[in-house]
Amino acid sequence: MRLRRSERRRRYRGMVLLGLVLGTVLSLTLISSLIATSGSFDEQRPSGLTMVKTGDFATRFQSFGPSVADSGRPPVVLLHGAFESVATWKGVATQLAKTTHVEAYDLAGYGFTDHVGPYNLSALVAQLHAFVIARHLEHPVLVGHSLGAGVIAAFVLKYPTLPSAMVFVDGDGLAVNYPGSSLGGLFPDPYKTALYRSVVTNGWIMRGIFSAACGPHCRRLSDKDLADLEAPFRQRGAQQALMDYSKHSVVGVTWKQRSRLASLSLPARIIVGEQDTVVSVSQASATARAVGAPPATVIAGHGHLALWSAPAAVAAPIEELVASLASGKVR
Repeated sequence: MRLRRSERRRRYRGMVLLGLVLGTVLSLTLISSLIATSGSFDEQRPSGLTMVKTGDFATRFQSFGPSVADSGRPPVVLLHGAFESVATWKGVATQLAKTTHVEAYDLAGYGFTDHVGPYNLSALVAQLHAFVIARHLEHPVLVGHSLGAGVIAAFVLKYPTLPSAMVFVDGDGLAVNYPGSSLGGLFPDPYKTALYRSVVTNGWIMRGIFSAACGPHCRRLSDKDLADLEAPFRQRGAQQALMDYSKHSVVGVTWKQRSRLASLSLPARIIVGEQDTVVSVSQASATARAVGAPPATVIAGHGHLALWSAPAAVAAPIEELVASLASGKVR
């Protein structure tokens, strides 16, 4: 009799546990479905943005400073890194714009550029080429942050005579596979979409992610900064673009391909935050040697987003390079 009662209790507890599990799964699925299908998440692209046709889609860009003719210097084109946009370059662009014509644009899959794939290195190189041609930028100085450095490395290898110089900021130009980059496949919809939207709309999480990437001496994001950071991720197609990027290695070239850059004798500069946890000072130094650049410029006390936390310090070596090109005395 006691054995039967014990067996019934075990069965009862098992049924209760199963019910709790099923209830939790159903509740999470319902909540995730509501979040994933909410029509209030997607935002319209802000009005008043400047756009230019680059192949089959429109690229958002912003111009700073005097015209190329008025400056008498080669123009500068700024390429942002992963999860960034034109806004990331505002401080550096403002500094350079005192003497130089500067243009920055949103890479395909990011910011307010039309979300039209494919999202890979070849497509990003094609976008840069189309942008330079469409904007009539002759022999620009190409400046790339992090992922942007990889785009520039591949571009220079394909079009070695188009740029007048290249600058890598917190980037080594190499393709990298990050552990766990394919974990997105473990989260089917609606969970994946719900998780994405929950993160993007959570100010505390977004501020934490930005602070961790930015490094020390990085000011806290204001409400406006946070809104500017969040808005591109709420554009229709932004989530799918990021998922597509995550399926491949981080944009860049191979070691062997990068070693060919030095033979092109293209003026180059390498800039890195002293406390960058993505590209170390030693990696930046190795990159400088590999591309034939002078020793890397190290921004003391700053991290991976030194362009945000120390824009004047990042702009200084770029300004020096542009000035030397204009005078014909490149060092």
